Amino acid sequence: MSPAPDDLAALRREIDSIDEQLHDLLMRRGEVVSEIGRRKAVDGQVTFRPAREAQLLHRLLARHRGDLSHTSVVRLWREIIAASIRIQGQLTVGYCPIEGHGSALRLANGHFGLDTPTQRFESASHVVSAVHRGEVSVGLVPLPEAADAPGWWGDIRDASDVYVVARLPWFDDAAATSGGASVGALVLARGVPEESGDDRSLLMFTCPMPVSRARVGEVCSDTGLAVAAQAVTDDLHADDARIHIVELDGFIDADDDRIQAVAVTLEASNVRLLGAFARPYAPAGATGDK
Repeated sequence: MSPAPDDLAALRREIDSIDEQLHDLLMRRGEVVSEIGRRKAVDGQVTFRPAREAQLLHRLLARHRGDLSHTSVVRLWREIIAASIRIQGQLTVGYCPIEGHGSALRLANGHFGLDTPTQRFESASHVVSAVHRGEVSVGLVPLPEAADAPGWWGDIRDASDVYVVARLPWFDDAAATSGGASVGALVLARGVPEESGDDRSLLMFTCPMPVSRARVGEVCSDTGLAVAAQAVTDDLHADDARIHIVELDGFIDADDDRIQAVAVTLEASNVRLLGAFARPYAPAGATGDK
């Protein structure tokens, strides 16, 4: 039996009331964000905090119930977060082609909001330089590939204040539903990354002679570092040298003694903690628990 017209009218009035309450809360949230922005400006703090954002979304998804999908919750809050960042200060996103000209822009819009200014660069090296010079607030670059080809990470060595701070997409519902991997990117920014509580770290170093991925994994394991992925490329600044990018489980501090232990054992140079990022969220299903 279909609801009576009076019943539908009552439900619609309730939705109108809920919408007004949501709007009131959003306006109040904007006021609080503005105050936070003023205090950050005084202290010189950054407005983009991906670890804090991941913690917020983890908390919301953990408490979520009902028919509204997790995807919808994340999309709504990503726009709210992006709007909050813009209230606190200007944020510009640089990107380069990643598996096609449209993929990086879709990642940028999906994570930083449709209204956030973007700037396209021809290569990842140009993105690194733009972040380093302050031309853009953050930059999107391709994920390190496990292939013997020069990558952007060779260029970041001269940009000591630039770090990997996030990995996109943080919430990948397309990969979860299709069973395949989607296009991804790393986010670069100036400033040391923060710990979210569920992280991956990136270690970069140069070896003067060929070292297998198996050997790198073995040395890391012996020091208590768990390797999640690796990439290797030629070092264009030194003959016969190879640059290794090692993705490690957990948040690793730059002063961690295990990093030096790995470097000594592998006779590595130019050792640098490239950054860290909140581990992407793996949705168990398309909808919340009822």
